[in-house]
Amino acid sequence: MVVDPLSDLLDFLQARCDLSGRLVAGGNWARRFTNLDAIKFCAITEGGCWYLIDGMSEPARVDAGHVLITNGTRTLTLASAAALIPNATTKPVVRDSDNQYQLGQGCDFTMLGGIVRIDADQQALLLNGLPPLIHVRGTADETEPIWWLLKQLVAEMKDGRPGRAVVISGLTQLLFVQTLRAYLAHAPIGDDGWLKGFGDRRLAIVLSCIHGEPSRNWDLEELAKKAGMSRTSLAVRFREMMGVPPLAYLTQWRMYLARRELRAGASISQAAAAVGYSSESAFSSAFKRVMAVAPGQYRRTAQEEVEVPQTFSTSSEFGL
Repeated sequence: MVVDPLSDLLDFLQARCDLSGRLVAGGNWARRFTNLDAIKFCAITEGGCWYLIDGMSEPARVDAGHVLITNGTRTLTLASAAALIPNATTKPVVRDSDNQYQLGQGCDFTMLGGIVRIDADQQALLLNGLPPLIHVRGTADETEPIWWLLKQLVAEMKDGRPGRAVVISGLTQLLFVQTLRAYLAHAPIGDDGWLKGFGDRRLAIVLSCIHGEPSRNWDLEELAKKAGMSRTSLAVRFREMMGVPPLAYLTQWRMYLARRELRAGASISQAAAAVGYSSESAFSSAFKRVMAVAPGQYRRTAQEEVEVPQTFSTSSEFGL
């Protein structure tokens, strides 16, 4: 069966999408969300507002049915009017008596906000793959599932039926993936991050080969033949979209898989064999080059780490 590289990546990352809640705003308001180092999403369900992230030359509009995803490297500001953005507050947004978060007065605008949680050991992989901002608009055909998911989420948040938490969690996960799919359908070549390459029709064939058989000794000519491209065309296109040559990506992906094996308790030789290396020394050199740490040292550190019980925040702050 042909491997879907995006599904394989998300399965590897074990990304979990948590819904922070529903934010309601009205009148004049502006809020600067300063917490970084996490992938966040904003899904607009009613009305619209203006937004700005660090590095943008001017504010942009976001409306109902649109979704924003930020990769956690730049601060996001939302406001009822573009002119209010420079004076946006960072004052905490707290839950009101209706179990929602309020900015300003009234309810001209509503959105669902959330965070994509990934194990700290893997987080950098997806953060580097995403551009600082993804803005998916509710006008393209690819966004029809997003509208449906938003309606279902709003309905479930108001409903008290059994299984509500599980349904909301599943819908939130689907919302994140559908947003990525809509982005990949029209991702600009100039976007930062390498995830855009997953939406390229020919590169998707190459990525499917790599993700389907990462331990195979692929060469450039064989991958180019699979994609129906010349070696030069593939090399240029892959580097342009993914930031590295095809075989460098293969090595990087192998090392991430090997790191997972080491973390699970595999020996260095077992991890090397699992990703296609017959020479332990060659594997160790590649692992240290990609991960900036020797596999033996990484394995020891991983085994020494004390597992901390998961805790759940009881804060009433809107966690975006």
